[in-house]
Amino acid sequence: MVMFRAACVSLSLPMLLVACRTGTGGEMGPQKRLPGEVECRRAAGPIRIDGLADEESWKLAEVVENFSTPWLGAQDRPAAARTRARLLWDDEAIYFFAEMEDRDLFADIMEHDGRIWENDVFEFFLKPSVDKPGYYEFHISPAGTKLDIFFPRRGESFDRCKSADEFDYRAAVVLDGTLNARADSDRGWSAEGRIAWSGFAPTGGRPPVEDVWTFAFCRYDYTAGRNEPELSTCAPLRKRSFHAHEDYRPLRFTGAPRR
Repeated sequence: MVMFRAACVSLSLPMLLVACRTGTGGEMGPQKRLPGEVECRRAAGPIRIDGLADEESWKLAEVVENFSTPWLGAQDRPAAARTRARLLWDDEAIYFFAEMEDRDLFADIMEHDGRIWENDVFEFFLKPSVDKPGYYEFHISPAGTKLDIFFPRRGESFDRCKSADEFDYRAAVVLDGTLNARADSDRGWSAEGRIAWSGFAPTGGRPPVEDVWTFAFCRYDYTAGRNEPELSTCAPLRKRSFHAHEDYRPLRFTGAPRR
């Protein structure tokens, strides 16, 4: 992680996103890597949504890992089930890919926009603006069940918001194990998704190059014999809530990386 000069260290994330992207007169200044920042790099070619991520662009995407339980403070610990995730974007959409260890693949909810956090699930939260309340949530389960939702502000009713907006969200999963065979031992699963920028119209649509949003990758991992699922995230959440968007990580939309 690159450290900031003293002028930026004491600022909150919203203030950092403003102060470190503009000069004193409001002009664009040199881009600095924010604490915890992740690059969403521009895809060099088409991305096929098949759950495999075998395109060259995925090899050049930044890896996001070290999922843990940061809300436990000093007792924070790495997740028992490892996760490695990546992001890409182009003019049409944003893409994600995640590889997840999972010794008990469990997903029995098939309803689109259902409460699939009651199954194993990979979750992707996106907040386009730190000074406006709207944010997005996208899920995919090992059964291929999806959830896509825009919250105009935190605390809005899930049941009211889940069908309020239309998304062009496509996803595919690949399982390394047997779904819902609770007595056997599985190895894991991968998920790949494409979310068209058209669904982000409520917050301005596609970002320009070098724009900074905030995000969190999160997981629910259910295992037979355990009373509670393991929750984990890549974001430094101070509360046990994946909706604590003030703690999401910065996400910068960059051009295609050099080979």
